[in-house]
Amino acid sequence: MSRLQTSLRLIPSAISPSRSAGRTFTTRRALAASVILAVSAVGGVLGVARPAAPANADMVLGGHSVGGKIGDAYVFSGGILKWGMPTGPEHAAAKGGRFQNFKRDASFYWHPSAGDGKAHEVGGAIRQRWQRSGAERGAMGYPTSSELKVGSGRLNNFQGGVICFSDSGGVQVVRGGILKKWQAQKGAAGYYGVPLGGEYKVGGRYAQDFLNGTIFWP
Repeated sequence: MSRLQTSLRLIPSAISPSRSAGRTFTTRRALAASVILAVSAVGGVLGVARPAAPANADMVLGGHSVGGKIGDAYVFSGGILKWGMPTGPEHAAAKGGRFQNFKRDASFYWHPSAGDGKAHEVGGAIRQRWQRSGAERGAMGYPTSSELKVGSGRLNNFQGGVICFSDSGGVQVVRGGILKKWQAQKGAAGYYGVPLGGEYKVGGRYAQDFLNGTIFWP
Protein backbone atom coordinates (compact mmCIF):
# COMPACT_ATOMS: atom_id res chain seq x y z
CA MET A 1 0.00 0.00 0.00
CA SER A 2 1.32 3.43 -0.90
CA ARG A 3 2.14 6.08 1.71
CA LEU A 4 -0.72 8.27 0.41
CA GLN A 5 -3.22 5.42 0.73
CA THR A 6 -2.06 4.78 4.29
CA SER A 7 -2.49 8.42 5.38
CA LEU A 8 -5.79 8.99 3.57
CA ARG A 9 -8.07 6.32 5.03
CA LEU A 10 -11.75 6.22 5.89
CA ILE A 11 -13.25 4.39 8.84
CA PRO A 12 -16.90 3.80 9.77
CA SER A 13 -18.29 6.71 11.77
CA ALA A 14 -18.57 6.13 15.45
CA ILE A 15 -17.34 8.72 17.78
CA SER A 16 -16.64 12.29 16.80
CA PRO A 17 -17.89 14.41 19.74
CA SER A 18 -18.78 17.28 17.40
CA ARG A 19 -21.24 15.01 15.56
CA SER A 20 -24.89 15.81 16.27
CA ALA A 21 -27.16 12.90 17.08
CA GLY A 22 -29.59 13.81 14.33
CA ARG A 23 -27.07 13.95 11.51
CA THR A 24 -28.59 12.38 8.39
CA PHE A 25 -27.32 9.59 6.18
CA THR A 26 -27.36 12.02 3.26
CA THR A 27 -24.91 14.33 5.00
CA ARG A 28 -22.60 11.45 5.88
CA ARG A 29 -22.70 10.21 2.30
CA ALA A 30 -21.91 13.69 0.98
CA LEU A 31 -18.99 13.92 3.40
CA ALA A 32 -17.53 10.64 2.27
CA ALA A 33 -18.13 11.42 -1.40
CA SER A 34 -16.38 14.77 -1.07
CA VAL A 35 -13.37 13.11 0.51
CA ILE A 36 -13.26 10.46 -2.18
CA LEU A 37 -13.30 13.18 -4.83
CA ALA A 38 -10.40 14.98 -3.15
CA VAL A 39 -8.43 11.78 -2.73
CA SER A 40 -9.18 10.79 -6.31
CA ALA A 41 -7.90 14.12 -7.55
CA VAL A 42 -4.66 13.71 -5.62
CA GLY A 43 -4.39 10.06 -6.59
CA GLY A 44 -4.91 10.87 -10.25
CA VAL A 45 -2.06 13.35 -10.19
CA LEU A 46 0.30 11.01 -8.35
CA GLY A 47 -0.77 7.87 -10.18
CA VAL A 48 -1.86 5.92 -7.12
CA ALA A 49 -4.90 3.73 -6.57
CA ARG A 50 -8.16 5.39 -5.57
CA PRO A 51 -9.55 3.82 -2.38
CA ALA A 52 -13.20 2.94 -1.99
CA ALA A 53 -15.04 3.99 1.17
CA PRO A 54 -18.34 3.33 2.95
CA ALA A 55 -20.95 6.05 2.60
CA ASN A 56 -21.11 6.70 6.35
CA ALA A 57 -17.35 7.05 6.91
CA ASP A 58 -15.34 9.48 8.98
CA MET A 59 -11.88 10.33 7.70
CA VAL A 60 -8.51 9.33 9.07
CA LEU A 61 -5.87 11.67 7.68
CA GLY A 62 -2.25 11.18 8.69
CA GLY A 63 -3.38 9.04 11.62
CA HIS A 64 -5.93 11.57 12.96
CA SER A 65 -9.71 11.21 12.72
CA VAL A 66 -11.68 14.14 11.23
CA GLY A 67 -15.44 13.88 11.56
CA GLY A 68 -18.74 15.28 12.78
CA LYS A 69 -19.43 18.99 12.40
CA ILE A 70 -15.72 19.73 12.08
CA GLY A 71 -15.40 17.14 9.33
CA ASP A 72 -18.37 18.64 7.48
CA ALA A 73 -16.93 22.15 7.58
CA TYR A 74 -13.44 20.96 6.68
CA VAL A 75 -14.56 19.00 3.62
CA PHE A 76 -17.12 21.42 2.24
CA SER A 77 -14.75 24.42 2.56
CA GLY A 78 -11.91 22.78 0.64
CA GLY A 79 -10.63 19.86 2.70
CA ILE A 80 -7.09 18.58 2.42
CA LEU A 81 -6.37 20.53 -0.77
CA LYS A 82 -7.06 23.85 0.99
CA TRP A 83 -6.36 23.29 4.69
CA GLY A 84 -3.86 20.44 4.61
CA MET A 85 -3.72 17.51 7.01
CA PRO A 86 -4.80 17.68 10.66
CA THR A 87 -1.88 18.27 13.02
CA GLY A 88 -3.57 16.35 15.82
CA PRO A 89 -6.90 14.91 16.96
CA GLU A 90 -10.07 16.79 17.78
CA HIS A 91 -9.80 18.41 21.24
CA ALA A 92 -12.22 19.65 23.87
CA ALA A 93 -12.67 23.43 24.01
CA ALA A 94 -14.33 25.67 26.61
CA LYS A 95 -17.99 25.34 27.57
CA GLY A 96 -18.57 22.06 25.75
CA GLY A 97 -17.06 23.03 22.40
CA ARG A 98 -14.58 21.20 20.18
CA PHE A 99 -11.69 22.23 17.93
CA GLN A 100 -9.11 20.75 15.58
CA ASN A 101 -5.97 22.27 14.06
CA PHE A 102 -4.79 21.82 10.48
CA LYS A 103 -1.44 22.22 8.79
CA ARG A 104 -2.14 25.34 6.71
CA ASP A 105 -2.46 27.77 9.62
CA ALA A 106 -6.12 27.06 10.33
CA SER A 107 -8.34 25.70 13.09
CA PHE A 108 -11.98 24.65 13.02
CA TYR A 109 -14.06 25.41 16.14
CA TRP A 110 -17.53 24.13 16.97
CA HIS A 111 -20.00 24.86 19.74
CA PRO A 112 -23.71 23.89 19.61
CA SER A 113 -24.91 27.39 20.53
CA ALA A 114 -22.43 29.40 18.44
CA GLY A 115 -23.97 30.84 15.29
CA ASP A 116 -25.73 28.27 13.12
CA GLY A 117 -24.42 25.23 14.98
CA LYS A 118 -21.80 24.53 12.34
CA ALA A 119 -18.03 24.44 12.81
CA HIS A 120 -16.14 27.53 11.63
CA GLU A 121 -12.59 28.07 10.39
CA VAL A 122 -10.28 30.62 12.03
CA GLY A 123 -6.76 31.15 10.73
CA GLY A 124 -3.77 33.37 10.12
CA ALA A 125 -3.53 36.82 11.70
CA ILE A 126 -7.17 36.73 12.79
CA ARG A 127 -6.62 33.55 14.78
CA GLN A 128 -3.48 35.00 16.37
CA ARG A 129 -5.36 38.12 17.51
CA TRP A 130 -8.27 36.03 18.80
CA GLN A 131 -5.92 33.78 20.75
CA ARG A 132 -4.23 36.81 22.34
CA SER A 133 -7.64 37.88 23.65
CA GLY A 134 -8.26 34.45 25.21
CA ALA A 135 -9.75 32.59 22.22
CA GLU A 136 -13.13 31.02 22.99
CA ARG A 137 -12.61 31.63 26.73
CA GLY A 138 -12.16 35.39 26.23
CA ALA A 139 -14.50 38.27 25.49
CA MET A 140 -14.83 37.34 21.80
CA GLY A 141 -16.16 33.82 22.48
CA TYR A 142 -16.58 31.30 19.68
CA PRO A 143 -16.50 32.12 15.97
CA THR A 144 -19.95 32.38 14.39
CA SER A 145 -18.62 32.49 10.82
CA SER A 146 -15.60 31.24 8.95
CA GLU A 147 -13.23 33.84 7.47
CA LEU A 148 -15.02 36.05 4.93
CA LYS A 149 -13.78 38.46 2.26
CA VAL A 150 -15.64 41.72 2.89
CA GLY A 151 -14.73 44.99 1.18
CA SER A 152 -10.95 45.44 1.27
CA GLY A 153 -10.57 43.20 4.31
CA ARG A 154 -11.09 39.71 5.62
CA LEU A 155 -12.96 38.99 8.84
CA ASN A 156 -14.47 36.46 11.20
CA ASN A 157 -17.61 37.11 13.19
CA PHE A 158 -17.49 35.99 16.83
CA GLN A 159 -20.03 35.84 19.64
CA GLY A 160 -18.49 39.01 21.12
CA GLY A 161 -17.64 41.03 18.02
CA VAL A 162 -15.67 41.01 14.77
CA ILE A 163 -11.96 40.61 14.06
CA CYS A 164 -10.98 42.17 10.73
CA PHE A 165 -7.69 42.02 8.83
CA SER A 166 -6.70 44.40 6.00
CA ASP A 167 -3.54 45.72 4.39
CA SER A 168 -4.63 49.23 5.44
CA GLY A 169 -5.25 48.60 9.12
CA GLY A 170 -3.74 45.26 10.04
CA VAL A 171 -5.79 43.09 12.38
CA GLN A 172 -8.34 44.93 14.56
CA VAL A 173 -11.23 44.13 16.87
CA VAL A 174 -14.62 45.87 16.50
CA ARG A 175 -17.23 45.32 19.21
CA GLY A 176 -20.02 46.78 21.30
CA GLY A 177 -21.83 49.98 20.36
CA ILE A 178 -19.25 50.89 17.70
CA LEU A 179 -19.74 47.49 16.06
CA LYS A 180 -23.50 48.08 15.86
CA LYS A 181 -23.02 51.47 14.20
CA TRP A 182 -20.41 50.06 11.81
CA GLN A 183 -22.61 47.12 10.81
CA ALA A 184 -25.58 49.45 10.31
CA GLN A 185 -23.48 51.03 7.54
CA LYS A 186 -22.63 47.60 6.02
CA GLY A 187 -19.39 47.11 7.93
CA ALA A 188 -16.16 46.67 5.96
CA ALA A 189 -18.09 46.73 2.69
CA GLY A 190 -19.90 49.98 3.53
CA TYR A 191 -19.17 53.68 3.96
CA TYR A 192 -16.61 53.42 6.78
CA GLY A 193 -14.62 50.53 5.34
CA VAL A 194 -12.08 48.54 7.35
CA PRO A 195 -10.91 49.50 10.87
CA LEU A 196 -7.52 51.21 11.10
CA GLY A 197 -7.00 50.82 14.84
CA GLY A 198 -8.59 49.75 18.07
CA GLU A 199 -11.17 51.47 20.26
CA TYR A 200 -9.98 54.45 22.35
CA LYS A 201 -11.46 56.94 24.82
CA VAL A 202 -12.35 60.54 23.90
CA GLY A 203 -13.66 62.33 26.96
CA GLY A 204 -16.70 60.38 28.08
CA ARG A 205 -17.07 58.60 24.73
CA TYR A 206 -15.40 55.77 22.87
CA ALA A 207 -14.10 56.11 19.31
CA GLN A 208 -12.58 53.95 16.61
CA ASP A 209 -10.96 55.02 13.35
CA PHE A 210 -11.93 53.43 10.05
CA LEU A 211 -10.66 53.88 6.51
CA ASN A 212 -13.22 56.58 5.72
CA GLY A 213 -13.99 58.13 9.08
CA THR A 214 -14.35 57.71 12.84
CA ILE A 215 -17.23 56.14 14.73
CA PHE A 216 -18.09 57.44 18.21
CA TRP A 217 -20.16 55.76 20.91
CA PRO A 218 -22.40 56.68 22.56
